[in-house]
Amino acid sequence: MNEVPHFFVETNEDRKVHQVLKDGKPHNAALKLEQLFSVVAIYFKLAALNLKYMEHQDQSEGLRGYGVQSFLMSLTALEAFTNVYFHLRAQELNSDAMRSCINQSHRSLSRKIADLLAMTPDGPLEDQEQLLERIFSLSKLRNELVHPRWTPSTLTHVGNPRFTVSGLVENPQALFEDYQLCREALLWSLLLVARVAQSRGNEDVSGFMFHWTGHYGCTLPYLLKELGLPGA
Repeated sequence: MNEVPHFFVETNEDRKVHQVLKDGKPHNAALKLEQLFSVVAIYFKLAALNLKYMEHQDQSEGLRGYGVQSFLMSLTALEAFTNVYFHLRAQELNSDAMRSCINQSHRSLSRKIADLLAMTPDGPLEDQEQLLERIFSLSKLRNELVHPRWTPSTLTHVGNPRFTVSGLVENPQALFEDYQLCREALLWSLLLVARVAQSRGNEDVSGFMFHWTGHYGCTLPYLLKELGLPGA
């Protein structure tokens, strides 16, 4: 198990910071320590913010730019939640197996979530299979975005005159001009967090949701209704 960094703050008589030490050694870089849930919530907030910006766009370029950012932030938020929340659960359960799973990068996000849940007394989640299938498909789209490749395409105009244009590409980024696709990516990510909250015995998940995602008043009935799922 990795050692936990320990910071010491030395102050002068006037209570101004004299020196910061990290593990007994001078730490000269800027220091800003925050609660662990803020690592997760910022991504959920950015996803929602970019989604809001999409609502005011009527041009393809603007829709695509904000859509890509919202989609990426939604899936990044879910990965951040998975890594941070389950690291905390690993501490509570004193599980080296969970820590090892969190640190492995070869598993898909949906597989990692399923494996981590299986190592706790909390799962399985309600409708877990359907939920993780959806997360898997969204993650595949995310991977295409962050690992872009160019597949050359040509366009032939059949007419007078006939001509061919080469060096074009069928850009998958165009998908993210779709507001509903980007909105559902955020909703499915939020639903996963809500189901985890439910698995911990929370009948009202809104407090857990605000804590981890920064979304106020986010409830299971709302998420299920917006996704058109039963149980709303």
